[in-house]
Amino acid sequence: MPVKNNVMPQRGELSWDSQIFLGNRLFSEKTCVTCHDVHKSTVGPSVKEIMDIYRTQNGDIFEFLKGRAEPIVDTTPEQVAIMQANIDGFLQNISDEELQTIATYMQHVDDLNPD
Repeated sequence: MPVKNNVMPQRGELSWDSQIFLGNRLFSEKTCVTCHDVHKSTVGPSVKEIMDIYRTQNGDIFEFLKGRAEPIVDTTPEQVAIMQANIDGFLQNISDEELQTIATYMQHVDDLNPD
């Protein structure tokens, strides 16, 4: 599609499948998977454990990842410090849309990865 007046055309919103695909890819590329396995605790709690707590306590994982909400998952001070460093560091360079796809992937990890 040609560019007119140096303005790129706006693209439509990502489909649910595209959000899940991109969120899963970014979860790996942005190294979230280094500390958070889907099924089991490693350096940090599993994605399933995190999302169970967020659902139970009506938390907003996107707001947490943006640094605008306190952690609600019971972890060690060291784990909290690592995650806070990530929020204050590289997560600041991720667009809201990308961060939302990561949150969407995390919210639906149970559907995508049954036990």
